[in-house]
Amino acid sequence: MSRILCIIESLGSGGAERQLTGLAVMLKQKGYEVEVWYYVKSEFYLHFLQENGVVGRYVSSARKSWKRFFSLSINIKSFHPDTIITYSASPSMISCFLKKMGARFNLIVSERSNTQKINIIINARFLLYRWSNHIVPNSYSQGEFIKTNYPELTTKISVITNFVDTDKFAPQKVEQNDNNVTRILCVGRMGPEKNITSFIKTIRLVIDDGYAVTVDWYGQDLKDDYSLECNKIIHETKLENCFTFHNPSNNIQEEYHKADVFCLPSLYEGFPNVICEAMSCGRPVLCSRIYDNPNIVSEEKNGLLFNPKSIDDMVSTIERFIDLPMEKKKEMSENSRKIAVTLFSKEAFIQKYIDLV
Repeated sequence: MSRILCIIESLGSGGAERQLTGLAVMLKQKGYEVEVWYYVKSEFYLHFLQENGVVGRYVSSARKSWKRFFSLSINIKSFHPDTIITYSASPSMISCFLKKMGARFNLIVSERSNTQKINIIINARFLLYRWSNHIVPNSYSQGEFIKTNYPELTTKISVITNFVDTDKFAPQKVEQNDNNVTRILCVGRMGPEKNITSFIKTIRLVIDDGYAVTVDWYGQDLKDDYSLECNKIIHETKLENCFTFHNPSNNIQEEYHKADVFCLPSLYEGFPNVICEAMSCGRPVLCSRIYDNPNIVSEEKNGLLFNPKSIDDMVSTIERFIDLPMEKKKEMSENSRKIAVTLFSKEAFIQKYIDLV
């Protein structure tokens, strides 16, 4: 079996990290020799790799950007991989450059989000992608972006959407919510692209309209200006008892089970893991009408879509969901699970990667 090296910026709690570590474990289970390298010491998923027999290696010499090229280049040459799979821009570009210089490994670069604008750095990255063997966007919208703006790369593109462990993220009967409070769950790091400030204001208006709701948001608080602004708005709108931020959870499936509905109000996304997980747990989904979201969340079938730039539209969508009959909500839950099992299986995901390896 061939030797596979997976490289990512960190093993933090994000969606890309979840997908890459899952991929590495599945490849190991298929008999490949696999290592995962990272150079930012955030290790949320390190234990998951270790307990599944996959080496997670912190490349400390690459933590500084000005050393990264030389450090990764030297380490890659020493490792002698047959295939490299990259999930971050920096190792993708470095690996492409090594291929340009004559390295013989099979290179799979991954696109984990939707490109918002083209600039010099973006152009440089896609220019270097000419030396990759395969480009794997995790969303059809990013695949179309590449084909439109860099048509010379079209033959290298293979879209592989995110997987979900549908056994782990499965519906579970929980105690019924009998106090007429709608429990909304959100999962995602606290960044501007998640549209949290507008969402907080949305929840204030929903409550002002007479609806009883609580929001639990799980995700990494970066302690930056944006997270401070979010907490400030929570205080100003007097939502401390209704809107709570939590640290990332190793058992997030338990939080999906407790929720009445999952919501993701992002301004932009790639192919959101958290929507897929919520659907696999049988949760209805309220989310932005952006990129690939409408491909997996069908209006009135397993959720509702809204314009994330319109607070009024977010308010009306949340209120419309709350007003739905219980039978309709149950139907949405069942449809979410059916769609997840059909589209997000681990078996389809790993086979598509093996075909490229």
